[in-house]
Amino acid sequence: MSRIYDVIVVGGGHAGCEAACVAAKMGLRTLLITMSIHHIALMPCNPAIGGPGKGHVVREVDALGGLMARVTDECTIHIKRVNTGKGPAVQTLRAQTKRDLYSLTMRRYLEALPNLFLFEGEVEDILLERNGSVKGVRVKHGTDFLAKAVVICAGTFLNGVIRIGELSYPAGRRGEFPAQALSQALRRLGLQLGRLNTCTPPRLDRRTVDFSRMEEQKSDEEPLCFSYDSVPRVYEGQSVFITRTTKVTCDIIRANFHRSPLLYAVSESSPVRECPSIEDKVYRFPERDQHLIFIEPEGEDTNEVYAQGIFTSLPEDVQWMVVRSIPGLENAHIVRPGYGIEYDYVLPTQLHPSLECKHIPGLFLAGQINGTSGYEEAAGQGILAGINAGRYVQGKPPLILRRDESYIGVMVDDLVTKGVTEPYRLRTGKVEYRLFIRHDNAHYRLSQYAYEVGTISWERYARILEEQRQIEEEIERLNHLTIAPTPELNALLEKKGMPPLREPVRATNLLARPSITYGDLAPFDPSRPSLSPRIIEEVEIEIKYKGYMERQRRQIEEFRKLESKIIPPGFDFSRVKGLSREAQERLAEVRPGTLGQAARVPGVTPSDIMVLLAHLSQER
Repeated sequence: MSRIYDVIVVGGGHAGCEAACVAAKMGLRTLLITMSIHHIALMPCNPAIGGPGKGHVVREVDALGGLMARVTDECTIHIKRVNTGKGPAVQTLRAQTKRDLYSLTMRRYLEALPNLFLFEGEVEDILLERNGSVKGVRVKHGTDFLAKAVVICAGTFLNGVIRIGELSYPAGRRGEFPAQALSQALRRLGLQLGRLNTCTPPRLDRRTVDFSRMEEQKSDEEPLCFSYDSVPRVYEGQSVFITRTTKVTCDIIRANFHRSPLLYAVSESSPVRECPSIEDKVYRFPERDQHLIFIEPEGEDTNEVYAQGIFTSLPEDVQWMVVRSIPGLENAHIVRPGYGIEYDYVLPTQLHPSLECKHIPGLFLAGQINGTSGYEEAAGQGILAGINAGRYVQGKPPLILRRDESYIGVMVDDLVTKGVTEPYRLRTGKVEYRLFIRHDNAHYRLSQYAYEVGTISWERYARILEEQRQIEEEIERLNHLTIAPTPELNALLEKKGMPPLREPVRATNLLARPSITYGDLAPFDPSRPSLSPRIIEEVEIEIKYKGYMERQRRQIEEFRKLESKIIPPGFDFSRVKGLSREAQERLAEVRPGTLGQAARVPGVTPSDIMVLLAHLSQER
């Protein structure tokens, strides 16, 4: 009886931690199985969280009751607001963390959850009931653990092989065994697998780096944090430094192209195009000699620094030459060489938008196993898969996040609808409705879902509802507030490069001007209420971007019309007259659940959608 659970999560990386956390918060008896308890939430690549697109996901994970934002805030040593030269839709945060402390802090949070149990072991098989639904898992030494739902978060461990120049050997990460048997088990279940690769850079000894030859990037001076529940603060003492490759660097790499096993031109597996290895950069952009390198701290109590931008699978002797050809790194000592890793992944078009396998009820997949790359992308899938595994056990409908309400929704829709041919990375350019799904409003967008599924408390949700009320009331108040022209107000406008007022104007009209802030209007608005910086930020954005948001709201309404048209399960696309052969094949493969999703399937044209719409309308 003690080995029977409601939900089993396989893998203790960033996807697995979030999946296990929310399943346990939902009151379900949850087991997290990991190959090394000491490596829970390990950061095998850069010790950073956030950045364009990724920071939005961190906030959404926090809004849904996850841990990544809170753990990041406890471990941050350097943080910056990024994309500040652009509008609020793409602004977010990026934090450098204490790598080792991050793992320990995540484990502390997980062990504090009363319904969550940890087990160190290697899962080798997935057990099924006679009807084909999940029954549990079997670990290497023969023990069976039973559950109605299983979430696989295997990271790069599925049949992983490390490659460094001419050297290759099986591994999930450096120094860790791969999960070869689990990869074979997934194939036996009928899942189609592919092969991807990624690289890590060498780590350096900070004592051997000449930072005086580099550009320093200090932490922001304004108080910042990721989590809704954290207190913003200013971080001092740790900086990121920027340097660049040289012609000598690129010549060394060109002379050793033939020794790079994962070079894009020769590799049999697909690399991360949007975060390429240094040899891929040199190969693809032969006209460029300068490529940015960021030297990032890995903690306050270690000499190890991360050489962001020197991702490589080149042999170690070449890595030494490459590193020492870069300004400021002429005498650098490599603590840990970089390496490439190839691994299996499951083609994500075999999943529902809930991240449940279409043909194996109760089996959910999250993270790099679905073809993504990055801690944040993994965490976003993990929390959704964990919630839906819990909902499956409870006999409730899954939580499906749409493209118009979250970055997680965009990512999952891209994966299950379009599939991947290379590791998927989320960025703001993939998001159509980003004015409505910003970093700053994640909790106002998603907290209702979190409260309904049971991953946040009523106290937290009530605070968020109160803030939404304050935002709405303040916008309404400013809409009715008229400000008369005065010498002081006109002096302010002149200072801001705007013409003076000649007659009274609504406060919202003044605040809509790009260079006028809510704070600027305080002397002319003596009766304003006392509001928190978070409320003021929302009020400003809603007023300044009202015109753009109204236009995007109309686009969302059109999008939702197509999303509301359901395609019945098991629908036979081959009997739709007028549908192109390619559309029939692609739709039969992906099996979209709505007309909107069908329209995003590669190979399906607008005319195909009109034919399908007409057919569905006739059937109704």
